[in-house]
Amino acid sequence: MTENEFKQELKNLHGGYLFFGDEDYLKYSYAKEVKKLILDGSFDEFNHIVIYGEDFSPSNLINALATLPMMAEKKLVEIRGVDFKSLKKDDWTELCDALSHMDEYDHTVLIIRADTWGFDEGSLPKRPSEMYKNLTKFITPVQFNFPQSARLRTWIMRHFTHGKVDFNPELCDYLVDICGHNMWALSNEIKKLCAYALQNSIKIEDRKTIDDVCCKTVEYDDFQLTNTLLEGSKVSVFETLKRQRLNREPPNLILYSIVKMYTEMYAVMRQHKAGMSKERIASSLKIHEFKVGKYLNRIAKMSPQRIERSLELCREADVSSKSFANLTGYIPVERLISTLLILRGN
Repeated sequence: MTENEFKQELKNLHGGYLFFGDEDYLKYSYAKEVKKLILDGSFDEFNHIVIYGEDFSPSNLINALATLPMMAEKKLVEIRGVDFKSLKKDDWTELCDALSHMDEYDHTVLIIRADTWGFDEGSLPKRPSEMYKNLTKFITPVQFNFPQSARLRTWIMRHFTHGKVDFNPELCDYLVDICGHNMWALSNEIKKLCAYALQNSIKIEDRKTIDDVCCKTVEYDDFQLTNTLLEGSKVSVFETLKRQRLNREPPNLILYSIVKMYTEMYAVMRQHKAGMSKERIASSLKIHEFKVGKYLNRIAKMSPQRIERSLELCREADVSSKSFANLTGYIPVERLISTLLILRGN
């Protein structure tokens, strides 16, 4: 279920929901909205049960679900801060057994807020993780990702309006470039800007105010190695690879991230050559506009022939890696990175 689909669900909340995805701010905001709709303020201490990670257990969840609401039709149960990646097999068995009885508790709405650090949904929709499949057998998944640029601009302007501060709409993209796409981080920086503007009785009309007040945030893609490779810094690329080797990250996953990056870059290049805008490319390929923009910046500095050759090298390395044992599996990765850097002139 998407965020927009869940907006419609708010009219008839029932059963359990798994809030997951990159944007924790939206998970918090919608959980707050659900709380407003379920509770009336009279017996909230009885009808709103929150189970935090350190107190979580399947038995605690069953007790929370089964408890009848106090002087109300429904109650809300929330699970927050659980590291699902660390749950053992027996824990998962008991958790799934508890969730399998959700239909019996029509007086309870359950929200599991899965933090990005403690939950891995896999590669949706084709390759969902086991933990995702286990939970969504019994509760409805709701995915909250970083919003597209147009919606983010609207959200930013609404926050400045609420703060009673005049903000130049043309600075929205620059604010995102400086502070990142994370809405928690953005909301905090917007509060700082509003406080600064009101204190000094000024309008925010130029980049200098943002530079003076806001903290610069460095954003990384899912794999830091591909981020440094995209930027083209030879030293940073091999420093990152060294850290990944020390952390014993599987070489096949590192190689997969590189192959995926060049496959996406090639697809972006073809659609860009066909005259498609950044927004249309992002929608067509289901890649965030921020990442599409980074690909377009790199494409502008490389010929189509070099990008095509880079993709061929990735495929060759993928085939070659199948013949290496895990102990020496980093060799094709190192060779590929060296060749890619040479091909692009690094």
